[in-house]
Amino acid sequence: MKIISRILIVLLILGFLQIQPVYAASFKDVSSDNTLSTEIDYLVERGIIKGYPNGTFKPNEYVTRAQVAVMITRALALKTTNVKNPKYQDVPTSHIYYKEIAATQNAGIFDAAKKFNPNGTLTRADMAIVLQRAFKLKGTTSPYYFTDVTEKTPGYKEILAVANNNITSGYQDGSFKPKLPLTRAHFSAFVARALTLSNPNLLKDPAYTYTYAYYSPDDGLRYTLNYQYSHNDNKNDVWTITNMTNNKPFHDELLYYDGSVYAQAIAQEYSSHYDFYIGLPLRIGVIVHEDDERPVNGNRITVQTTDGTVRAGGVNYKNVAILEESFKYIDVVKTYYFVDGIGLVKELHNGEVVYELLKRTAN
Repeated sequence: MKIISRILIVLLILGFLQIQPVYAASFKDVSSDNTLSTEIDYLVERGIIKGYPNGTFKPNEYVTRAQVAVMITRALALKTTNVKNPKYQDVPTSHIYYKEIAATQNAGIFDAAKKFNPNGTLTRADMAIVLQRAFKLKGTTSPYYFTDVTEKTPGYKEILAVANNNITSGYQDGSFKPKLPLTRAHFSAFVARALTLSNPNLLKDPAYTYTYAYYSPDDGLRYTLNYQYSHNDNKNDVWTITNMTNNKPFHDELLYYDGSVYAQAIAQEYSSHYDFYIGLPLRIGVIVHEDDERPVNGNRITVQTTDGTVRAGGVNYKNVAILEESFKYIDVVKTYYFVDGIGLVKELHNGEVVYELLKRTAN
């Protein structure tokens, strides 16, 4: 009986361990599998959000207008000294967030009015207006269709801007829900995305021949691969790959870029398909979800940063876009390091280097 009891205790402990969520480093109520945890952690690291004294963030509570003013002030590093009094009737100079509210109004982010309503909520349409003004987002005239947004919708142009900059794509049913109040988690995510917007050219430069070290996951050997630009097939840049170790050709690589999409594929004899497909501009956070209806299904792509660093081939690269790809049905995590105007400089699989750019040689 004692042995059985011990076994039961062990099983209970193991079961308990398995069902406990893993939490992100920032807050005890934001789990690491939360699709917005990357953005939340980003803001914490930069002192833009700090949470509550008990270590929680309360991600599902509605964000207040005063909290929005504080976050935007910190994100933009607005000056809070000698601010002009906006004369909101409900924001006296003794208000705990008077300086931040005044700073954002002085910057033209919030309108002049009789009242500010500091404890009021912020709708998704309000969010679009705040972010467009704060970050001077472009794209207010480019079309983007939502089922519940028309030219008469308050914040119409600003909604277009946040959508065209991939800050939000709305809901799966095609709606934007402009009147829906925002949670603290969602507003934090949108601020982090606006702060990290980047539109790099991820293509390889045809003026160069690229030499990579390839560490084969299949046989564990190191090969040297040369990538030589061949032509454009009216859609893709076609690169011929040669294994310099045995002087044998690889399949061609196809790279596609139109300013709003980047994709890559391996050309095969009978068919070609994009095995990596992302929208641009880039911004921090999940940009492809495994349940999305996308050209590539079953994978999740998360932008870890748009201004990272990496060392490859003895060169230290800055302003690196670091993307992580995980798969629903395959036990592998790929990490890509892209540099604007150069393309891929490094790729890891489960933390191990698979591709590393050694050099570029002018043609």
